[in-house]
Amino acid sequence: MIDQHIVPEVWIAAFVRASAFAATAPIAGSGAVPRIVRGALALTIASALIERFPRDRGLAAWPEQAIVGAAFGVAAAMVAAAVSAAGSVIDSSMAMRPFGRDAVFGDVQGPLGRLYSLAFAAMFLSTGAMTHLCSRLVDASSSAVHVMSAGGAVALVSESFEASLDIAAPAIAAQFIATLATAMAARAAPRINGLMLASPAATVAVLAVVLAGVAPAMRELVDVASLTASTAP
Repeated sequence: MIDQHIVPEVWIAAFVRASAFAATAPIAGSGAVPRIVRGALALTIASALIERFPRDRGLAAWPEQAIVGAAFGVAAAMVAAAVSAAGSVIDSSMAMRPFGRDAVFGDVQGPLGRLYSLAFAAMFLSTGAMTHLCSRLVDASSSAVHVMSAGGAVALVSESFEASLDIAAPAIAAQFIATLATAMAARAAPRINGLMLASPAATVAVLAVVLAGVAPAMRELVDVASLTASTAP
């Protein structure tokens, strides 16, 4: 039970940290989530943060609380962005143009990019990764939390880039092979217009690889969700 004698400053500090996290965390910080839901998430996390705040020393100022909460959310969002980047690469390899804003990450995406983002959102919420991320924020509040360093930011970008390549690598390879095959065909038969064949051949090859690799892609999305939940600022 929450102590009823907690001073208002502690409640405000907890709510500021939780609000900054809710506004920047993957899925929760996107435009697809209504503000009232983000507010409810912030209130829920704030009530847990209060119990973990150290009692033996004073609380940090409110701006610092906001920075700490945002650091956790942004760190996780940087890793989760790998899925959006991979979807954009796959759409580009199939010569598909973006046609609307993605509801999960808020980026302008094509059809496969939106599909990958929705699949990641389903994995991130259904596997308990979001719950684990929130619990890590709460657990870290019992000790001094350090904001992300430059080296930590570089490591997160590297992890996001590697995860994005893991997801998009089959599509990139299929596009390369299809383009190489059409170039060789055009060289062997000069009357064949390789430029006209390259785009359709690449689209068919990439689509076939994506359909054939649905199960491995889902496992990659689960891995990214797990990595997102375990990311520390």
